Amino acid sequence: MRKFFLTLLVVSIGFLVASCQEPEVTPIDEKYTLLDLTGKTEAEITQLFEGIDLTIIFRYIETNDVLDGYFIQYVGLNVGDQVDFGSSIRIEIATPAPSAPTIQGVEDVILYVSVQGNPPEFDLLEGIIATDFLGNDIPFGNFFYYTVQDSTEKFLSDVDYYKIGDYTVTYYAQNSGFTTSVVRNVSIVIPPFDTNHTDELRLTASYTGLSFIDDGIGEVEVTTFTDGDTTNFIDLVSGDRFTVRYLGIDAPEATSTYEPWGIEAAAFAREKLSGAEKIILQAEGDRTDGNSRYLAWVWYVKDGVTRLLNLELVEQAYAWTSGAVGTQYEDEFTIAGAETQLTQRRIYGEIDPNYDYSTSGTPIEIGALIDNFDTYVGSKVTITGVITSKVGNSIFIEQDGRGIYIYGGYEPHNELVVGYEVTIQGLVPSVYFNSMQLSNYKYENMKLESIDNIVIITTILGNQIGSYVGRVVNFENLTIQSISESPSDAAYTIYATDDQDNTISLRVDNYTASFLPSYNFVPGKHISVFGPVTQYYEGFQMMVPGVGNIVFKD
Repeated sequence: MRKFFLTLLVVSIGFLVASCQEPEVTPIDEKYTLLDLTGKTEAEITQLFEGIDLTIIFRYIETNDVLDGYFIQYVGLNVGDQVDFGSSIRIEIATPAPSAPTIQGVEDVILYVSVQGNPPEFDLLEGIIATDFLGNDIPFGNFFYYTVQDSTEKFLSDVDYYKIGDYTVTYYAQNSGFTTSVVRNVSIVIPPFDTNHTDELRLTASYTGLSFIDDGIGEVEVTTFTDGDTTNFIDLVSGDRFTVRYLGIDAPEATSTYEPWGIEAAAFAREKLSGAEKIILQAEGDRTDGNSRYLAWVWYVKDGVTRLLNLELVEQAYAWTSGAVGTQYEDEFTIAGAETQLTQRRIYGEIDPNYDYSTSGTPIEIGALIDNFDTYVGSKVTITGVITSKVGNSIFIEQDGRGIYIYGGYEPHNELVVGYEVTIQGLVPSVYFNSMQLSNYKYENMKLESIDNIVIITTILGNQIGSYVGRVVNFENLTIQSISESPSDAAYTIYATDDQDNTISLRVDNYTASFLPSYNFVPGKHISVFGPVTQYYEGFQMMVPGVGNIVFKD
């Protein structure tokens, strides 16, 4: 009875399917013709045979030639064969055969070498995926791992991100007895020579209406340029004139001594500040150094954006980092300095094309040097002359009635004595406050020619001073008119008039002022004084070397 019911059901379904033209069912007394099931899934095949008096037995065969879950073939039968209703039919269905796992996301990378203050952030596993043949992720561990080798094929625990070179990272994934390996090349290279840290840093402190001298931050203007890390400014609020030593850096010397890239560093600073829309000084820590110079972060505005010149000098390899530790910009200077050093640019190894690497330089008479001074600026010269005056650590030297100033820096030079005739090699002509001078004096480059030479001192009037720059002159019976004190140190200027009412500036520098204070000079009193003449901007002044150069008349 059960069989008969099933038969009737098969027949009825058969007629229904036939009316839909799929599949074709023969009358009950005929056989069933096997259809081509290629491209059909197990679920589709099951649905296809639903209601047909056939028993379908699925067998699962591991293969990668047919998609997972799809028909492979009949077992023992072929498409088109006829089978009796009620029979069992075995059908093979594809299931994935075990195969090697896959590793995705492995690409070669080029990374900038890490430096102090800027540790590596690269993750060798980020974006790397290992999957088995069934598509399941293989977690990193015993069956998914990597090895690292350097260029000598030495195995390392990790890439050395602090060492320039090429590294081979091999990733391994294991599953079902299969192993897959993929190689990644990791190149650690020198960072680019750029100013990315300066480009990103901005001044956030307010400075509008404030004074650098009074408030520690404020807008200023340049009065004169000195070298790569020293500039002279005027405070736009207080009106004070002062010298600033740049915080956090040390640029090659271009004043008392002369070093490769010194003049280039000075020119770079001059270019940036000369073209600035604004200049802002920002103090931090000690306000001055041991030489009475103010210390500051030097910001300039270009295209409406603030840029820190101190940091830019470091990134352009015109200055070393120095004294930035413990400041608000320590990280930026530490990283920028270390990265720039790796480039081996400029101060870190390049030859300065404009630097005179010779020891002695060109021998030249003082008069010829003065007359052709621009030709020799930045190069080295050798001169011979008699020392006519000494102001602090610096000297004035004359030859055949022409004289020039030699800047001695901050170190005493007891070997340089007034009346000595000397030959000095390797001096560097430069211009400071519009005045011609020589720098880069070194004891080992000096040769003593003779001693006890007579120094000629010429008495002149105030209106003649411009013709005696670099020489020692005498002024008789001057009347003191006023005294102008320096706002930043003990230096001061005495303004006096001669008998023809010519005004004369007598300059007492910070060194001389330490033993010749300004209260010695009283307006209305009279003095005679001798000393060397210098140019200061467009004017001229006499330098007062000491008490022995002055005769107080009353």
